[in-house]
Amino acid sequence: MKTKRNTPIVRPYSKDELVEAYCGDIFTPRTGMKWLQKELESYPGLMDTLVKLGYKKRQRVFTRMQVKAIFDAFGAP
Repeated sequence: MKTKRNTPIVRPYSKDELVEAYCGDIFTPRTGMKWLQKELESYPGLMDTLVKLGYKKRQRVFTRMQVKAIFDAFGAP
C-alpha cells in the first residue's frame, strides 16, 4: 500500500511482505527469507537497532518501528 506521494505506508509487515516489496517474485518463499535475513545482518548496525526495538529472529511480523528502521536503512521499497 502506498500513499499519494507513492511512498509505502509504515505499518507492520510480515517477512514475506517485505521480501515481495523489495524483490517482487524473484525468490521462492524459503530463499526469500534467507535473502532477507542475510541483508538484515549485513547492513551495519541494523540488527542492533532491530534487537533494541524488540526483534526476535523467529518473529514473523515486523512492528511499525522495526519497519521504519528497515526503510531508513534500505530505502523504501
